[in-house]
Amino acid sequence: MVDAPGASQSFGSCCAELKDAMSGEEFEPLITAGEDGVLYMSVGLIDLEDEEPGMVDHPLFFCPFCGTKLQTVEEVRAKTGGENGADD
Repeated sequence: MVDAPGASQSFGSCCAELKDAMSGEEFEPLITAGEDGVLYMSVGLIDLEDEEPGMVDHPLFFCPFCGTKLQTVEEVRAKTGGENGADD
């Protein structure tokens, strides 16, 4: 399981599908816990000058596999200092 610092449960503990999607043993996972303790889903690529494309991430509030609520907008704002990319 992937632990989220300060989270009441570990991201990936709600179902085997999310745990597998986050494992990334044979691929670069599109769902990851950031260093800030927020669970993110990569939603696209952006071109960076003179570099490889960068990933565009968005906070993931519900498990895309089982629907379990994983984090709230308030928790994400607290962990990121108010920058979460979510619509109000």
